[in-house]
Amino acid sequence: MSFQDFDFKSDRAYLARSRNPVSIQSSFQLNLLLKLLLVATVISLLGFSVSNWQPTAKAADSTLNSVRLHYSLPLPAQGISLEQEITEAAAAIEPSLWESVTIKSGDTLASIFSRQGISSSTTHQIATLNEQTRKLRYIQPGEKIEMLLDEQKQLRQMKYIPDITRTLLIQRNENQSFTSKVINYHLDAYPVYREGKIGRSLFEAAANADIPEDVIMDLVSIFGWDIDFSLDIRQGDRFGIVYEELYKDDVKIRNGRILSAEFINNGKTYRAVYYTDPSGNSDYYSPDGKSMRKAFLRSPVEFSRISSRFSNKRWHPVLSKWRSHKGVDYAAARGTPVRASGDGKVAFAGRKGGHGRLVVLQHGGRYTSAYGHLHRYARGVRSGKKVKQGQIIGYVGSSGLATGPHLHYEFRVNGVHRNPLTVKLPEARPVNAAYLSNFNENTQVYLSLLRLMNRSLADNSQ
Repeated sequence: MSFQDFDFKSDRAYLARSRNPVSIQSSFQLNLLLKLLLVATVISLLGFSVSNWQPTAKAADSTLNSVRLHYSLPLPAQGISLEQEITEAAAAIEPSLWESVTIKSGDTLASIFSRQGISSSTTHQIATLNEQTRKLRYIQPGEKIEMLLDEQKQLRQMKYIPDITRTLLIQRNENQSFTSKVINYHLDAYPVYREGKIGRSLFEAAANADIPEDVIMDLVSIFGWDIDFSLDIRQGDRFGIVYEELYKDDVKIRNGRILSAEFINNGKTYRAVYYTDPSGNSDYYSPDGKSMRKAFLRSPVEFSRISSRFSNKRWHPVLSKWRSHKGVDYAAARGTPVRASGDGKVAFAGRKGGHGRLVVLQHGGRYTSAYGHLHRYARGVRSGKKVKQGQIIGYVGSSGLATGPHLHYEFRVNGVHRNPLTVKLPEARPVNAAYLSNFNENTQVYLSLLRLMNRSLADNSQ
């Protein structure tokens, strides 16, 4: 019997290449494979050596190929029969054995398993396995679940695919228990450069430059500390952005982060670049390593004590009733200077109900601070005026509903009151001095694109 009769490696190569591989579980093919294993054993016992065997020139290629094919046969692991291993290998590569379900409205893991004939005990095992599988309680319409079942409707493997970048893989072990792991698929990031010039509005300019809305909103967030995008934008302002587009298998999945950006507002140029230091800390910085975020003072006034804390239910000493207190009161002598807790712009300066004389500052796009019961305002403080952190904006008084001189201070994040004493304030630390060389090395390529953009815009404006 010629070895050429057992071209097993060719069959395996065909199985690997084929989109619809032929099953190798038939008894005829299993018999061939078992005979091949027997031949291999006999040759091994006889001390047969391929290197010492010299076939005729005509038969050399086919015979040597046969020997190589022979030794490519994977031997079964200890304690597992060859037939079992072949069956499992075939199941692993046979696409038709996988059942794919697209989750519909009202579906649960239990209802999906029930339709597939999977037992309720298996459902319970998986649902309570660990924190990863507990998230299967919150499956959403449009997501996919793929299941590999055996002939007895036993679940052998399961894939939950919440999105194109993640898969939860659940597998049945030999002892019939389950294990799970999350597979995160790598997305390829490609930098994209866009530039625009403002005519009527920033968003119109972004649309004309084919810049996605989520990217332009990130741009507003980055420069929001220095530029008031509702009041400061001027016709003729220019901007440029280097940002990532994320792809999987050459298909765009979503937009990534901004890598560097430039905004020229009323003749003044602002630049920012994204940087992750060797310790893993990431933020946006100016080209000289200063943070684009501005820190806040925890206390805007020197005080001797806190007379009233942030509370959802406080007895009002003037109104004599329970009401919420959305700020902190700092007891201080009349005329004590009140300082801006952070860089920003005066959004309001005037009298307002029980707050009396009130100053409200806008800090970037997310944060506002308010200063009430003032005795008077500092010189030059009025709506639209920019202020620096620590700058005096007023003086402690008792205007409005107040029993004595104190500062009522409020802090809001996205319009929601937060406790000024406990809220996590954004930091404004510059790049660590030890990382400056690393910072310069890793950010120059993106800043160089912005310099090229600046020249290009300058040329176009002439």
